[in-house]
Amino acid sequence: MGVLNLELIFDHMGHFGRLQIFLYFICAYQNVSCGIHYVSTIFMLITPEYTCKPPGEVKRAVFQNVSHWRLEEILTLLSPGQKDHISVELQDGEIWELTRCSRIWRENTSHLDYEYDGYEHNISCSDGYVYDRSKWENTAVTMWDLVCDQKWYADMIQPFIMLGVLLGAIIFAYLSDR
Repeated sequence: MGVLNLELIFDHMGHFGRLQIFLYFICAYQNVSCGIHYVSTIFMLITPEYTCKPPGEVKRAVFQNVSHWRLEEILTLLSPGQKDHISVELQDGEIWELTRCSRIWRENTSHLDYEYDGYEHNISCSDGYVYDRSKWENTAVTMWDLVCDQKWYADMIQPFIMLGVLLGAIIFAYLSDR
């Protein structure tokens, strides 16, 4: 009897008309906007090429056989996963080797060479990082330095968002049934 009444309502209102199209697009908009929100972390958490920030103003930077006056120009030459270092000479004459998560101070050196066999002091990146901003001006990773020791924070953002969606679905489904 219930199906017969529903069929009578559809016969009276029309089977597929403006109301159904309107309701369909409202539901589609909501689904698309939620999907964009869930996927947005892929774009917001991009990690551009980076290196440890030197403890002073850079005078010149060398990467393999390429020399530039700015460290940011060298960063565009790096490729993902590359293990090489960047050698930089500071304004005060100190020479440092910069890697992704550490910096090395060269002792007893008079000129900037890429290869060095002398004594070195390994120091952590306490001054922060320098990022390649040629493709992405700002990401969550560059704003909060979510690299090296802090990389796990960036890795946990998406799972926490999905945990919130799960808990929200359970809690609000229960509340709507009440």
